[in-house]
This record gives sequence, structure tokens and C-alpha cells, in this order.
Amino acid sequence: MIKRSGVLTAIGAAVASVALAAPSAIAAPTSWTITPTGAFTGSAGVTVLTDNNGNKIQCATSAASGSAPTSPVAGSPAQLASISAISFNSPCTGPFSSTWTVTTTVPWQIWGLDYAAGAGTNSTGQVTGEIRAIKAKVTGSSLLGPCTFDVTGKVAAKYNNPSAGGSNGTLNTAGGGLTLAIANKVGGGCGIVGATASFQGLYTIKNTATGKSPVISG
Repeated sequence: MIKRSGVLTAIGAAVASVALAAPSAIAAPTSWTITPTGAFTGSAGVTVLTDNNGNKIQCATSAASGSAPTSPVAGSPAQLASISAISFNSPCTGPFSSTWTVTTTVPWQIWGLDYAAGAGTNSTGQVTGEIRAIKAKVTGSSLLGPCTFDVTGKVAAKYNNPSAGGSNGTLNTAGGGLTLAIANKVGGGCGIVGATASFQGLYTIKNTATGKSPVISG
């Protein structure tokens, strides 16, 4: 009996030591550093708004501008930037020979949720976050008739830090599982438009003063 107790004690100690040695889950940052801060621009090629029925509205280009606050930025999550202007080339194209114009209402907000060092496209760090407070009115016409609807909500996004001293930092909205709400549909052409949508775009972000992409870490 004494022998067995000794064995159990040894096993318990071993388990405890392994548990203590095992890395704990990485906590979300409590503060963020952005270098450089200030005004920035964002440019993208093709962006796609896809509703839950599979209809796609594609815009050939998109441009954005905004500003990032002075570091450090406290909080988890934290607002890391504000988008003060965003536009999509017109006309955008869709199903049934449709053409569309997208008019945005700003500001939109870029929030950081988590940070992974050494991750991302350039392996120099990646911020996982969201673009929030999205508001846009989409107006178009097709073989089915005219249509206007509102898009609101937030989308998941990841910011890939640039290569060292580079200007190839990107904000990617592909994937993530969040959906935008479609509402206030007006016009006969809206009959095929769904109730929710996803947004896909890849924006190259550059600081206005330096022409280099910001580096964000947490």
C-alpha cells in the first residue's frame, strides 16, 4: 500500500510539472503599437460583394483613406484606425447584365482583436480583427429592373505586416464568417437579392507621409 501511494504521488508530481511547463493560451494584446501613425491610404483591385443567394457584385478597383491614432493604443479589442473615405469604381457589374453604384457612409472602423508575431503573408506579424460600422447604399439596374438596397454591419479582416521597411502591408477581408445585413430593398430588380452578404477585398495600406506600410504589433 505504501509503495502504491508513492507511485501515485510520483505520477501526480509528474503531471503537475508537465502542466506547469506547457505553454498557456496566448492572451489578446492589452496594448498596440502602430508605426508610423497618422494618415494612410488603401488601394485594392477587384472587390466582390456576394449575397447569400450567390449573386456577386464586382467592382474593378477600390480606394480608401483614413488615419491611425498615436501609439500605444490600449484595450482588447481596440480601434486601430478610422476609415474616413472609401470608394468603389463605377459601374460595378453583377448578374443579369446589371450595373451598380456603391455609395458609402463613413467613418468605418478598423479594430484589432489578436496579434500573432511571425505570421501573415510576409511572416512579419498578422493582426486579426474586424472592419466595423460599415454603411453603404447599392444602386443599380438589370434586365429585371432597378434595385436599391442598404448594406450594414461588420466583416472579419486580417492585416499582414509588411516586409522590413516595405510598402506591401495588406488588409484582407476574405473569409472570417461574419456577414453584412442587406435591408431596405426597393425595385423590381431586387427580387433575387438576398438578406445577407460577404465582402472580399485585398487592400495595400501605405502611410501618406512615408509611402511605407504601417507595422502593427501587440
